[in-house]
Amino acid sequence: MTNGRDHRIDFFRGLALIFIFWDHVPANPFAQLTLRNFGFSDAAEVFVFLAGYAAVLAYGRVAQRDGYVVACLRILRRTWVLYVAHIFLLTLLMGIVFVANNHVETRDMVREMGLEYFVGNPQQALADELLLRFKPNLTDPLPLYILLMGTLPLILPVMLRNAALAIGLSIALYMMVPLLGWNLRAYEGGGYWYFNPVAWQLIFVLGGAFALHTQRAPIVIAPARP
Repeated sequence: MTNGRDHRIDFFRGLALIFIFWDHVPANPFAQLTLRNFGFSDAAEVFVFLAGYAAVLAYGRVAQRDGYVVACLRILRRTWVLYVAHIFLLTLLMGIVFVANNHVETRDMVREMGLEYFVGNPQQALADELLLRFKPNLTDPLPLYILLMGTLPLILPVMLRNAALAIGLSIALYMMVPLLGWNLRAYEGGGYWYFNPVAWQLIFVLGGAFALHTQRAPIVIAPARP
């Protein structure tokens, strides 16, 4: 695999995040310029695809150089960092919303951000936050990314050895959504995950498979170092 960071991936992932932000700003004229108006997908699909591309590109390189165990540990460390960042940002967001709600008389920002559950059940809501079950409005992408990264150690060795098999397994899992309605439960009374990880994992895996396809050198997992 090639050495060095591909800044093109970072650029387009950042652009996808900007598009996601524009799409959720009410009466925003820039929202007319985003992918949802021109392409076959939304910016969220682009972000997840590139997330899979970048993850397999980076940790596939680690597996090739240092072995699967080292790659797995680094993936889990990255997942933990993302999880801590999510909890911190969620706490900061709720603090800002509650403070702002005391100074804005024309809007109920607690209701708009979907924080009524926290107000009515603070202890259970805190537990659900830690389990990624309670997510205020517009905060769904990061928990999805955390979950996909956390499951990457399960699919990475399969993908590095046989990308077609990995895609086939991913498609089979995806089909469980329309056939059996698979999804993860949200908090009590909150239904299910808005971004169904059982479905979105297919885009993540396709991104990773495309990353492997673009590499010239074959991928060989190195034995674990003592």
